[in-house]
Amino acid sequence: MPENAHPSKCKHCDKPISSVLVCDYCHALNPSAATMSDYFTLLGLQRRFDIDERELQRKFVALSRHAHPDFHGGQSPEVQQLALQISAALNDAYRTLREPASRAAYLLELLGGKSSAQDKSVPEGFLSTTMMLQEELADAKAGGDQAELARIRSVLTTQRDGLIRRIAKLFEDCQEAMACQAMTADILDEIRKQLNAVSYVRKLLSQA
Repeated sequence: MPENAHPSKCKHCDKPISSVLVCDYCHALNPSAATMSDYFTLLGLQRRFDIDERELQRKFVALSRHAHPDFHGGQSPEVQQLALQISAALNDAYRTLREPASRAAYLLELLGGKSSAQDKSVPEGFLSTTMMLQEELADAKAGGDQAELARIRSVLTTQRDGLIRRIAKLFEDCQEAMACQAMTADILDEIRKQLNAVSYVRKLLSQA
């Protein structure tokens, strides 16, 4: 069975199920969910960058309630251990998908894109702009210029948000270009560049 699919019936009660994680009827946990590497499937979401964050939170809360060890407190040690593992997997999935940059990096990996270790390139002209902002930030901090620091934070925040919007558009383009492998590869490479730029900007923001 493909990893992004889930069984149509529960192995315990033979009822139809809608979640890869837990049965809707008897609330039995699916052991394979503990080691599932596709966070989108685990949370019952489409594999895409542009997700509904309210739906993400709603699904996480609902699934966490049924997967929480306390919910299975009267069951066997094996079931309680499974609940612990699935709860940990859910928490990892939620932390990864709720933040746009980490969600983009995760989705890029699922689609076969390069990691930051494999490709450290950034968009053309980005480094010169970043170095200038870095120098301005160092001068403002050295001089205790709070107004200038606020301006730089605003510039960096705008830059980060713009990069995230660009990444969102690239994922849309990637979806449309799935039939063309060469075009898809180029788009994934561009997403990696944009994500590398986001990392630079976030680092500067943490210093501002």
